[in-house]
Amino acid sequence: MQAVGTGQSNTAITLEQLVALNDEMAALIRAGVPLEQGLKALGGDLPGRSGKLAEMLADRLNAGESLSQILADPEQRFPPVWRAVVEAGLRSGHLAAAMESLSATSRRIADLRKIVAAGIVYPAIVVTLAYLLLLFLLTWLVPVALQANLELAGRSEPLLAALHGLGRTAGWWAIPLPLTVALVCGVCWWRSGQALWSRGRASAWRPGRSLPGTGFRQALRMGRMATFSEVIALLLRAQVPLGDAAVLAAEASGDPSIISAARQIADALRRGEVFQKYEDLPPELPPLFGWLLSSGGRPDDLTDALSRTAAVYRTRASRAARAAAVYLPVSLTLFAGGTATLLCALVTFLPIVRLYDHLALP
Repeated sequence: MQAVGTGQSNTAITLEQLVALNDEMAALIRAGVPLEQGLKALGGDLPGRSGKLAEMLADRLNAGESLSQILADPEQRFPPVWRAVVEAGLRSGHLAAAMESLSATSRRIADLRKIVAAGIVYPAIVVTLAYLLLLFLLTWLVPVALQANLELAGRSEPLLAALHGLGRTAGWWAIPLPLTVALVCGVCWWRSGQALWSRGRASAWRPGRSLPGTGFRQALRMGRMATFSEVIALLLRAQVPLGDAAVLAAEASGDPSIISAARQIADALRRGEVFQKYEDLPPELPPLFGWLLSSGGRPDDLTDALSRTAAVYRTRASRAARAAAVYLPVSLTLFAGGTATLLCALVTFLPIVRLYDHLALP
């Protein structure tokens, strides 16, 4: 990814950097400080890509360009969701509130990553020790059991022979296999640390797929619904047409399913269609928004209800995150530890059991 305004390669903006930039810009706006002055000062304080982004915005604002013109520049590869949030804030006249909503969702994703990191340490240790034990069993115990089976039972056990062959080839896979697993996990972890909207379309990658457990997916889903509800309430309050507001708020949420559903709604409204039943709406829409839309509520009613329901979605997201923090370490330990223990037990005791069976035959 090209660094904004420099032409040099740089890493994508991380979740922490995105949260920091949003919070600082929101604070500047609420304090009444001109963005071109505040961002110029922030450029040297913020780390990595967020600092370069702040400096570039300050330079172009000082040159007389508006924030809308800067965001519309096709040469600048802004994170799509960040661009949508800023556009929504500018159109609604509440840029600080829109950016704070995005920061809340980004901060929750960053917190979920910390929960995953804390919950995966012990299972990773268990799996590593079990893998080393498995290598020892395949390279030492299985050959001994196979030799004992030949000498005492006078026959070769196919299962032991297969395990012995696997142990003899351990030099080829014993080190590359864990390195490959570690590399894949490292790439997934790195990608989860980037702003999920930094590259290409918002649907290019969804972090909920990389975070195990339905609690994490529920927390992300609720957080995105809260962002959608907050942003569309701001837009409707600013008299933005419902179809345009739905699309812009959906893009600000970063959820591909909500974006697709909102575009369907906007197309239908442009054709003059009226939604009389909730079942006529795309199921991916936030339930309350779909219900209000199908009931024919006025925009004022929609804004008040959506503002209230955003708080409900935030509460549900926090509850799901807390539940995931409790159950993730337990479930990972049971799964990883149980699988590793079962595999080592089979490799250890199965050869002995098979030898006893052969010795007991007449």
